Amino acid sequence: MKNLFLLLLLSKAYMVLGQVKSDSISKAGETSNLSAYGTRVVVRKPSKYSVQGHQYYENENKLASVYVNGKKSRRTFVRYNALNDEIEVTEIFNILKKENINVVLDEGYIYKVLDFEGTKQFFVFLKEGKNSLVMKVEKKIKEGKDAIGGYEQTTNDKYVEKRSYFILKTGGDLFKIKLKQKDILKVLGDKKTEIEKYASSKKLNFKKEEDLIKIVGYYNTL
Repeated sequence: MKNLFLLLLLSKAYMVLGQVKSDSISKAGETSNLSAYGTRVVVRKPSKYSVQGHQYYENENKLASVYVNGKKSRRTFVRYNALNDEIEVTEIFNILKKENINVVLDEGYIYKVLDFEGTKQFFVFLKEGKNSLVMKVEKKIKEGKDAIGGYEQTTNDKYVEKRSYFILKTGGDLFKIKLKQKDILKVLGDKKTEIEKYASSKKLNFKKEEDLIKIVGYYNTL
Protein backbone atom coordinates (compact mmCIF):
# COMPACT_ATOMS: atom_id res chain seq x y z
CA MET A 1 0.00 0.00 0.00
CA LYS A 2 2.83 2.36 0.86
CA ASN A 3 4.53 1.65 -2.49
CA LEU A 4 1.25 2.19 -4.33
CA PHE A 5 0.74 5.57 -2.64
CA LEU A 6 4.29 6.61 -3.55
CA LEU A 7 3.75 5.54 -7.16
CA LEU A 8 0.53 7.57 -7.40
CA LEU A 9 2.25 10.59 -5.85
CA LEU A 10 5.13 10.41 -8.33
CA SER A 11 2.71 9.99 -11.24
CA LYS A 12 0.78 13.09 -10.16
CA ALA A 13 3.98 15.08 -9.80
CA TYR A 14 5.10 14.00 -13.26
CA MET A 15 1.76 15.09 -14.76
CA VAL A 16 2.05 18.50 -13.10
CA LEU A 17 5.63 18.89 -14.31
CA GLY A 18 4.59 17.88 -17.81
CA GLN A 19 1.84 20.50 -17.77
CA VAL A 20 4.29 23.21 -16.67
CA LYS A 21 6.67 22.24 -19.46
CA SER A 22 3.83 22.24 -21.96
CA ASP A 23 2.69 25.69 -20.87
CA SER A 24 6.18 27.17 -21.08
CA ILE A 25 6.74 25.65 -24.50
CA SER A 26 3.45 26.98 -25.82
CA LYS A 27 4.46 30.48 -24.83
CA ALA A 28 7.53 30.12 -27.02
CA GLY A 29 5.45 29.27 -30.08
CA GLU A 30 5.55 25.50 -29.55
CA THR A 31 2.98 22.84 -28.72
CA SER A 32 3.47 19.55 -26.92
CA ASN A 33 1.62 16.44 -28.10
CA LEU A 34 1.66 12.74 -27.28
CA SER A 35 2.75 10.37 -30.03
CA ALA A 36 1.12 7.03 -30.73
CA TYR A 37 3.76 5.44 -28.51
CA GLY A 38 2.99 7.65 -25.51
CA THR A 39 6.14 9.72 -26.01
CA ARG A 40 5.86 13.46 -25.61
CA VAL A 41 6.91 15.29 -28.75
CA VAL A 42 7.56 18.99 -29.26
CA VAL A 43 5.94 20.53 -32.32
CA ARG A 44 7.49 23.86 -33.23
CA LYS A 45 5.44 26.42 -35.11
CA PRO A 46 7.24 28.24 -37.91
CA SER A 47 8.17 31.78 -36.91
CA LYS A 48 8.08 34.88 -39.04
CA TYR A 49 11.85 35.20 -38.69
CA SER A 50 13.79 32.05 -39.50
CA VAL A 51 17.39 30.95 -39.84
CA GLN A 52 18.44 28.78 -42.75
CA GLY A 53 19.37 25.23 -41.79
CA HIS A 54 19.16 23.85 -38.27
CA GLN A 55 21.23 23.68 -35.10
CA TYR A 56 21.51 19.89 -34.95
CA TYR A 57 24.29 17.47 -35.91
CA GLU A 58 21.74 14.88 -36.99
CA ASN A 59 19.22 15.75 -39.67
CA GLU A 60 16.53 13.89 -37.72
CA ASN A 61 15.98 12.14 -34.39
CA LYS A 62 18.08 8.98 -34.00
CA LEU A 63 17.34 5.93 -31.87
CA ALA A 64 19.87 5.49 -29.06
CA SER A 65 20.57 3.61 -25.83
CA VAL A 66 21.43 5.70 -22.78
CA TYR A 67 23.79 4.11 -20.25
CA VAL A 68 24.30 5.30 -16.67
CA ASN A 69 27.24 3.82 -14.75
CA GLY A 70 27.60 1.23 -17.49
CA LYS A 71 23.99 0.02 -17.22
CA LYS A 72 21.38 0.59 -19.90
CA SER A 73 18.89 3.14 -18.58
CA ARG A 74 16.53 3.67 -21.52
CA ARG A 75 15.93 3.46 -25.25
CA THR A 76 14.90 6.75 -26.79
CA PHE A 77 15.21 9.03 -29.79
CA VAL A 78 17.90 11.69 -29.42
CA ARG A 79 19.28 14.63 -31.36
CA TYR A 80 22.42 16.65 -30.56
CA ASN A 81 21.91 20.41 -30.45
CA ALA A 82 25.33 21.62 -31.59
CA LEU A 83 24.38 25.24 -31.02
CA ASN A 84 23.70 24.79 -27.29
CA ASP A 85 25.86 21.68 -26.70
CA GLU A 86 22.85 19.70 -25.48
CA ILE A 87 21.44 16.26 -26.30
CA GLU A 88 17.67 16.50 -26.70
CA VAL A 89 15.28 13.57 -26.45
CA THR A 90 11.64 13.26 -27.45
CA GLU A 91 10.49 13.27 -23.83
CA ILE A 92 11.45 16.98 -23.66
CA PHE A 93 14.45 16.90 -21.39
CA ASN A 94 18.18 17.23 -21.93
CA ILE A 95 20.73 14.67 -20.82
CA LEU A 96 22.98 15.83 -18.02
CA LYS A 97 26.66 16.35 -18.77
CA LYS A 98 28.13 13.65 -16.54
CA GLU A 99 31.05 11.33 -17.21
CA ASN A 100 29.02 8.26 -16.27
CA ILE A 101 26.47 8.77 -19.06
CA ASN A 102 26.98 7.35 -22.56
CA VAL A 103 24.50 7.85 -25.39
CA VAL A 104 24.98 5.03 -27.88
CA LEU A 105 23.28 5.62 -31.23
CA ASP A 106 22.21 2.79 -33.49
CA GLU A 107 23.96 4.71 -36.26
CA GLY A 108 27.30 3.51 -34.84
CA TYR A 109 28.68 6.41 -32.81
CA ILE A 110 28.57 7.43 -29.14
CA TYR A 111 28.18 10.69 -27.23
CA LYS A 112 30.36 11.05 -24.14
CA VAL A 113 31.27 13.95 -21.89
CA LEU A 114 34.89 15.13 -21.73
CA ASP A 115 36.54 17.97 -19.84
CA PHE A 116 37.61 20.47 -22.48
CA GLU A 117 38.74 24.06 -22.11
CA GLY A 118 37.59 24.16 -18.51
CA THR A 119 34.05 22.86 -19.07
CA LYS A 120 32.28 19.55 -19.56
CA GLN A 121 31.24 19.14 -23.18
CA PHE A 122 29.68 16.47 -25.37
CA PHE A 123 31.94 14.76 -27.90
CA VAL A 124 31.12 12.30 -30.67
CA PHE A 125 33.17 9.10 -30.35
CA LEU A 126 33.57 8.00 -33.96
CA LYS A 127 35.92 5.15 -33.01
CA GLU A 128 36.20 3.99 -29.41
CA GLY A 129 39.12 1.90 -28.17
CA LYS A 130 42.47 2.11 -26.43
CA ASN A 131 42.91 5.26 -28.48
CA SER A 132 39.70 6.91 -29.63
CA LEU A 133 38.87 9.17 -32.53
CA VAL A 134 36.51 11.83 -31.22
CA MET A 135 34.86 14.82 -32.80
CA LYS A 136 33.46 18.07 -31.42
CA VAL A 137 30.54 19.48 -33.39
CA GLU A 138 29.62 23.13 -32.97
CA LYS A 139 27.08 25.29 -34.72
CA LYS A 140 26.84 29.05 -34.78
CA ILE A 141 24.54 31.49 -36.50
CA LYS A 142 26.10 33.45 -39.35
CA GLU A 143 24.28 36.70 -39.89
CA GLY A 144 22.86 37.43 -43.30
CA LYS A 145 22.98 40.80 -44.96
CA ASP A 146 20.59 43.14 -46.66
CA ALA A 147 20.96 43.94 -50.32
CA ILE A 148 22.61 47.33 -50.83
CA GLY A 149 22.41 47.64 -54.58
CA GLY A 150 20.35 46.19 -57.37
CA TYR A 151 23.03 43.60 -58.13
CA GLU A 152 23.01 42.03 -54.67
CA GLN A 153 20.56 39.71 -52.96
CA THR A 154 19.39 39.75 -49.37
CA THR A 155 20.67 36.70 -47.49
CA ASN A 156 19.10 35.18 -44.38
CA ASP A 157 20.88 34.17 -41.21
CA LYS A 158 22.02 30.57 -41.38
CA TYR A 159 23.52 27.87 -39.20
CA VAL A 160 27.19 27.12 -39.86
CA GLU A 161 28.70 23.83 -38.66
CA LYS A 162 32.26 23.41 -37.42
CA ARG A 163 33.83 20.00 -36.80
CA SER A 164 37.01 19.57 -34.77
CA TYR A 165 38.80 16.22 -34.51
CA PHE A 166 40.83 14.77 -31.64
CA ILE A 167 42.70 11.62 -30.68
CA LEU A 168 41.97 10.56 -27.10
CA LYS A 169 45.01 8.57 -25.99
CA THR A 170 45.04 5.70 -23.52
CA GLY A 171 46.25 7.90 -20.67
CA GLY A 172 43.41 10.37 -21.14
CA ASP A 173 45.30 13.06 -23.07
CA LEU A 174 43.27 14.76 -25.80
CA PHE A 175 45.18 15.78 -28.93
CA LYS A 176 43.57 18.05 -31.49
CA ILE A 177 44.30 17.08 -35.08
CA LYS A 178 43.59 18.27 -38.59
CA LEU A 179 42.58 15.81 -41.27
CA LYS A 180 46.09 15.76 -42.71
CA GLN A 181 48.50 12.83 -42.83
CA LYS A 182 51.39 14.78 -41.30
CA ASP A 183 49.26 16.08 -38.45
CA ILE A 184 47.74 12.69 -37.63
CA LEU A 185 51.07 10.87 -37.69
CA LYS A 186 52.44 13.31 -35.12
CA VAL A 187 50.00 11.80 -32.63
CA LEU A 188 50.27 8.20 -33.86
CA GLY A 189 53.97 8.48 -34.66
CA ASP A 190 55.10 5.48 -32.60
CA LYS A 191 53.59 3.26 -35.33
CA LYS A 192 54.21 5.59 -38.27
CA THR A 193 55.65 2.99 -40.66
CA GLU A 194 52.91 0.43 -40.01
CA ILE A 195 50.14 3.01 -40.42
CA GLU A 196 51.55 4.35 -43.68
CA LYS A 197 51.79 0.82 -45.11
CA TYR A 198 48.25 -0.01 -43.99
CA ALA A 199 46.77 3.20 -45.40
CA SER A 200 48.58 2.69 -48.69
CA SER A 201 47.52 -0.96 -49.05
CA LYS A 202 43.87 -0.10 -48.30
CA LYS A 203 43.97 3.11 -50.38
CA LEU A 204 42.83 5.16 -47.39
CA ASN A 205 42.80 8.95 -47.39
CA PHE A 206 43.81 10.71 -44.16
CA LYS A 207 41.57 13.63 -45.14
CA LYS A 208 38.41 11.51 -45.06
CA GLU A 209 36.60 10.94 -41.77
CA GLU A 210 35.48 7.40 -42.65
CA ASP A 211 39.04 6.40 -43.61
CA LEU A 212 40.52 7.92 -40.46
CA ILE A 213 38.12 5.77 -38.41
CA LYS A 214 39.66 2.68 -40.03
CA ILE A 215 43.20 3.98 -39.48
CA VAL A 216 42.62 4.56 -35.76
CA GLY A 217 40.98 1.15 -35.49
CA TYR A 218 44.06 -0.46 -37.07
CA TYR A 219 46.38 1.54 -34.79
CA ASN A 220 44.60 0.04 -31.76
CA THR A 221 45.52 -3.47 -32.96
CA LEU A 222 49.27 -2.77 -33.08
